[in-house]
Amino acid sequence: MRAVNLRIVILLGAIVLWFGAWAVVRAARPPDANALIASLLPQGEGQSVCLAGSFTDRNKVMDVEDWSKAKMEPTKHLSPDGKPYMRPVPPVMKDRAVRSFTLQLVYNPRQADYDWIHKIRLSADVDGVGTMFAAGECPWHAKDKIYGLDRREITGNTTDLFCYIDCDGGGFILERVPGAPALLMSFDPRIGLRMKGGCGGRGSYRMLPSASGLTFRLRTASAETCKPLEEWASR
Repeated sequence: MRAVNLRIVILLGAIVLWFGAWAVVRAARPPDANALIASLLPQGEGQSVCLAGSFTDRNKVMDVEDWSKAKMEPTKHLSPDGKPYMRPVPPVMKDRAVRSFTLQLVYNPRQADYDWIHKIRLSADVDGVGTMFAAGECPWHAKDKIYGLDRREITGNTTDLFCYIDCDGGGFILERVPGAPALLMSFDPRIGLRMKGGCGGRGSYRMLPSASGLTFRLRTASAETCKPLEEWASR
């Protein structure tokens, strides 16, 4: 249990560091007007946006950890009784071609430190694995501000958006393609994204890019394209 908790802490720390570095880079460059992301996002109650992408490029590959088949293995750290702490280790399916991603962003009227927040539903069709699903959220900040009793600094969103799954579920960044109705989706190789397999959610996986710098282009699509995501979420 201690090893599992340590892994969660490490993953959460990686998410914070990744997001912080991304925010610094973003703040260093002024956004181009035709690269602003807001126009591609749902901005009112009852609104949603569907995006999709299909891929034939052999370089669009990700590693897939199968956590439903994880086995306990000893670590280098010893417990007080002298026995090694154990940790779950999943088998990894290397360099699996991603055939498609479908993403739905749904406006959520919930209020907090953000100006908007979007629920996300994501499906991935991966060679040798099949269709996997995930759900999370993406907070949106209209401008830089100081928030809360702790005077926390929040950087406004301009060209991109960070989406995540709570706990150690990982996340991804969406960045506007300048001048196009499209977004680039990218993952951190250290944390990837936790997903569920099959229409009934059987199986537990984590997708991680095989190399840093890998992006997937998603274009706006019809609402009908995201119907399978809505059906999955309603189960």
